[in-house]
Amino acid sequence: MTEILFSLVFPLVLLLILIIIFISGISKRSPKQEFMTRDEFIKDWLKDHGQAHKLDEQFVQMKKDPAGLLYMPLTYGGAKFFIKCGLSPNKVSFMNLILSFLIFWGVIMASAGHTLDLITQQPLYGSWFFALAILVLFTGIVDGIDGAIARLLDIKSKTGAWLDNVIDRVSDILMLVCLVPTSLLVYPAYGLDFTWIVWTNIYLIFIYEYMRARHEGLGLHETKPFIGERITRIIVIATFFVMYGVSSLATLLTNLINPSATIWNASHTWITTWAMLIYQISLLVIMILSIILFAKYIWKNLKKIENFDVE
Repeated sequence: MTEILFSLVFPLVLLLILIIIFISGISKRSPKQEFMTRDEFIKDWLKDHGQAHKLDEQFVQMKKDPAGLLYMPLTYGGAKFFIKCGLSPNKVSFMNLILSFLIFWGVIMASAGHTLDLITQQPLYGSWFFALAILVLFTGIVDGIDGAIARLLDIKSKTGAWLDNVIDRVSDILMLVCLVPTSLLVYPAYGLDFTWIVWTNIYLIFIYEYMRARHEGLGLHETKPFIGERITRIIVIATFFVMYGVSSLATLLTNLINPSATIWNASHTWITTWAMLIYQISLLVIMILSIILFAKYIWKNLKKIENFDVE
């Protein structure tokens, strides 16, 4: 009964909630609006992130960075689309939460085939990870769209920012803890279980985000992005999901065309065995390095404030 509730009822309820959110926006569609330009949008974002004192310099730099070339245009365009659909920033935030629950469900369902036959059943389940990778990337974009909507409509609020941060942390947990009830990090042949790395990474992410919150609370409104930012974590997750999913899909299609083909056997065996462990170790290294660098940055700037207060 519990298995049926989780495998069938749970995703249907999530999809129903998504549909209700979209329908709720139809009656609230606003007439055609004029919005700030993309450049104005980026500059406003920089001001909110403590870069007002060197706005032009940071704007030129961001226009060259991946964030300015790809992420900002995606969130800007996505925000305009969702505004046309009548969706508020908070509704988009809740959409992101629902999608994170779908990823949580999808990983557990896909991993059910992890230990099955490597040439037939496993690739059928493993192929799900390709779709899950796309969904992970989409949630990364949606994560910036809710704030972009508030920016374009000039309805930025402290309650909205608080809700967005809380949902981000819940999403962080869901996208990692989904690996715990699976066999993706368990190695019976070696007597090893690496699920502890998942809990460690969750802990490190929370430390990193807490450090950000505290340094802002102590008056350091200027922030500096490090490699451990949420967008990087999203990309890392998606990369390894794609690796696992594409390998499974290639094996599945090859087997359907020629059941006797063994072209993917060695590489696919390696990927199904080690990909998720390498993913967790990579994230672990990224977060440890980011915490060290962020701590040095915060400490240095807090010392400047203390010395200024003394003078």
